Amino acid sequence: MAGEGSMMQAIKSLAYNKSLRDNRNRTNWKNYKTKDLSPGYDPIKSTPEQLETIRHRLQAENKKRKKHQIILALLSIIIAILAIYLVTKII
Repeated sequence: MAGEGSMMQAIKSLAYNKSLRDNRNRTNWKNYKTKDLSPGYDPIKSTPEQLETIRHRLQAENKKRKKHQIILALLSIIIAILAIYLVTKII
């Protein structure tokens, strides 16, 4: 039968790739744990004024982004309607 050699190469390639990988356990989260495990620990301190300015800035950015998305959607609908009209007019 044909194909045994190519399958053997695939098996060898998989075994070689597996041997190249790092042998550490990827499900071990000890490297990602923080040193301070107390609840509510926040290393970055922000004042209420800073939080308020951040909130207003994010709201303004979101409003601007939403406006651009609506304009883009309306323009694409208008262009699609115009294209359909022109195609039906020509035919």
